[in-house]
Amino acid sequence: MKKNTYYSVTVKKFSILFRHTDWFLKTQELYNDILKFYYDLYLDIFPETQPGSLETMRSLEKLTVTGRDGKPVPYPLPWEKIPLYFRRAAINTAVSAARSYLSREEQRERTKIFTESVTFYKGMYKNFDENEISLKIWDGDSWRWIRCRLRGNRLPETGMMMSPALVLRRNPEDGRILRAELHIPCKTPVADGRNVKERMASGEKVCSVVFTNKDASLVCCILDSRGNMEDCLFLKGGAEYSHRCRMITEKLEKSQKSSGGGDNPRANGKYWEKLKNLNENYAHQFSRQVIRYCGENNAKILVLPEYEQNHRKIIMLSAGSFTPIYLSTSVRKKLKYKAWQAGIVVLEIQQHKTSSVCSVCGGKARIRGSEFFCENGHQGNRYLNSARNLGRKCQQGFERRESI
Repeated sequence: MKKNTYYSVTVKKFSILFRHTDWFLKTQELYNDILKFYYDLYLDIFPETQPGSLETMRSLEKLTVTGRDGKPVPYPLPWEKIPLYFRRAAINTAVSAARSYLSREEQRERTKIFTESVTFYKGMYKNFDENEISLKIWDGDSWRWIRCRLRGNRLPETGMMMSPALVLRRNPEDGRILRAELHIPCKTPVADGRNVKERMASGEKVCSVVFTNKDASLVCCILDSRGNMEDCLFLKGGAEYSHRCRMITEKLEKSQKSSGGGDNPRANGKYWEKLKNLNENYAHQFSRQVIRYCGENNAKILVLPEYEQNHRKIIMLSAGSFTPIYLSTSVRKKLKYKAWQAGIVVLEIQQHKTSSVCSVCGGKARIRGSEFFCENGHQGNRYLNSARNLGRKCQQGFERRESI
């Protein structure tokens, strides 16, 4: 039997160092004009039946591009000398947008203006290495190859590069282009693609994680196949994150008062950008440490608490923005894809009754501050107690399934 191949796709971001950013803008505008043309054409021709991707591509090209026989087509492109792979990238994006529109239950007005990033298929880029790349760009008058220097990231040693995309970052206040980025998806193999049931059956270790609003914003616990705790980790940095956010928000408030910006999100955009970058940075740091900890302890299953929607809203509102528990949303998202890359599967388990039960004896527990006190005399850290109960709840759930 052929062994299944598992892989993950991640996007690596590079800053582009090139003088003529206006050429990038003209290329993007042309791309979106072609996209809009095919978007409307698809909706007019295929309002009900939706053929496969290859069939759709061929049908649209036959309707719009003159073949070798020179016969006129019913819907000729209003542009000349559009590169083949530039056109096909726009067609694929247009078809996806049109199908998304048709799949909605309530079809509102069609999209009038697109601002999609340009995707470069093979033939539109060449000579790529981690320091530079050559792109085929429209300068407003003609197509030309330009060599761009890249900075800020690197591709994984193993894996396959996919079609890069040109992303233009703009100033939220005036729409001016601040910088150009090249986003390159990378397809990398995943060594262990087993599902949770298979991992549980083979006795793999579990790493359970709970989020807190303290300096140790993540508490991790390693459990063996019998539910015994082998190790624990308190990831600190929550207080530092809150402090740095507070410094930026104080500057933001002063700036808003002086400029009369109020709650306008576009006012003082540099401060909002700093808060966003700070959130991303700490989320990446915490998620990397959790994945590294799982690898060091050979844990192949990562268990996260799942909150009911109302409960999660109450927690976030009571804690406030830019607090350690507020950061947990970003950490959770990054853990999911980073875990899969490392061959770790992620489960989300309802955290109901994980804090009110003693993980040592199963007795009732009451909470006082950061400690828990059991009716049978046991006591300890409340978050570690919850993490142990969360991991065991996951294991017991699969034990019940196997016994049925």
